Amino acid sequence: MSDKALQAQDNTNRTGVIARSTLIIMAGWAASILIGLFRQRIIAGQFGTGFEIDAFTAANVIPELIFTMLSGGALSFAFMPVYTQLMDDNNYANRLFSQVVNLIFGVTLTAAIVVVIFAPLLVRSSWGVGAEYSPEIQNLTIQLMRVLLLSTILFAVSGILTAVLYAHQHFIIPALLPSLYSAGIILGALILTPRFGVFGIAWGAVLGSFLHLAIQIPGILHYKVRWIPTLALDAPVRRVAYLMAPRVIDLLMARASINWLNATLSSRLGEGRLAALDFAYRLMNMPWTLIGTAIGIVVFPMMAALAAKKDVEEQRKALSGALRAILTLAIPAAVGLVFLGKPIIRLLFEGGEFTPESTELVFYALRFYSVALISQSILEVVIRAFAAQQDTYTPLYISFFTTLLNVGLAIWLSRPMASGGIEHGGPALANGIAVLIEGFLGLTILSIRWKGINAQRIFLDLAKSIIAAAAMVAIILLAQQFFSGSDLYLLVLGGGLGAAVYFVVALILGIREIKEVPIALLRQFQIKSDEQAQ
Repeated sequence: MSDKALQAQDNTNRTGVIARSTLIIMAGWAASILIGLFRQRIIAGQFGTGFEIDAFTAANVIPELIFTMLSGGALSFAFMPVYTQLMDDNNYANRLFSQVVNLIFGVTLTAAIVVVIFAPLLVRSSWGVGAEYSPEIQNLTIQLMRVLLLSTILFAVSGILTAVLYAHQHFIIPALLPSLYSAGIILGALILTPRFGVFGIAWGAVLGSFLHLAIQIPGILHYKVRWIPTLALDAPVRRVAYLMAPRVIDLLMARASINWLNATLSSRLGEGRLAALDFAYRLMNMPWTLIGTAIGIVVFPMMAALAAKKDVEEQRKALSGALRAILTLAIPAAVGLVFLGKPIIRLLFEGGEFTPESTELVFYALRFYSVALISQSILEVVIRAFAAQQDTYTPLYISFFTTLLNVGLAIWLSRPMASGGIEHGGPALANGIAVLIEGFLGLTILSIRWKGINAQRIFLDLAKSIIAAAAMVAIILLAQQFFSGSDLYLLVLGGGLGAAVYFVVALILGIREIKEVPIALLRQFQIKSDEQAQ
């Protein structure tokens, strides 16, 4: 077999592995999204977009910020490449795992105690998450925050276990984790809320975080990962800390400029605005997770392995392929949010305390979040391309600029409409624009380093996707004329036909991923079937 044929087969196999692993994650997360929608439906019916959900959303800002910085995205980006290099020697790998678990647990516990003590200041001050709320809502926010910190402590350990499973390229258990977390909240909402009000959701979140941790233990034991009571700061741990530090600062700025800023600005706009932003963000987060995060998680270990081999050409191909797949999927998803968002919200949430006014508030923010869906999905892969090279500082330098841009745009755009602003749509649009610029700057730097990233092909597929999306919009607008009285028919028939037209037009225009990914996926399943038969 010729070198070209071997390379083509290798590329096909790699595409198939990525596609199959992505499908596993997407299937698990699709199930979690359905459960999450059920969770949000229950919460919407119980509380609508009222002050209790405003308080709960504001209370979760700081606990979530601690998790994201210490044991969420920051740690997994830094830990996985170092852990992967040590996996050939189980003793070294277990030692690193144990040291990181012990250190992160200790730091998270300390941070949680500090937040418990200073919760009133973090809520009531002029820059607090509940700055302009009434004293009653501020007190409720403080109490909820202290409960939710228990979830943060549990997630501190759980997040590291997830990173270990990803390093072993095990995706099934991690794909189930969001469903278990949602299940805990659902149980809290159904069983505890009738007696304890919104605290039932908070305690449900604690239960969900415990389930999130517990289910991963069998997987960790399967890979012979063992915990050791040690706190030594040897070279691998220092390497993780070195890689983690800039990502912590980056995520601190990113989360603060989204969650904290949303809470502070929304508290000035009136009741229900923060809750509406949160509902809209969660709806946008569903396709973002299924597309950007799923592809990013799957391609990351592969890019880390290619970076360790210093194979720039294959890194370039992996990045380009992942970006083209993301654009091909994220663009029609964004179109769906803009043109089908209102019937989606009505079907999912309207009823009980969630009124037609709540629908309008959520849909207003959701339209602006459609930009963030595309830009955040792109950034998922761009950030991982740097992390695979154990470079977490370049994204930090970029983030200094884009965070300032995000904050400035959000403050300016969230002015009242009478003053030329777009109120609670401001933070959503600001985030989409800032992250899009962040992704573009990152790709520009990667292109300089690698002497290209197949940009011509990426932009060509982008143009084709936009043309196909225009055809999709035309079909949806036509369907709205026929199914204006039925949200369900509009979504199933109009949305389904619009999506079908998009993919047909994309295929006609020659977007290869429309055809190559399913074929490679089928080949991978055939290989697995043959291996099992033998």
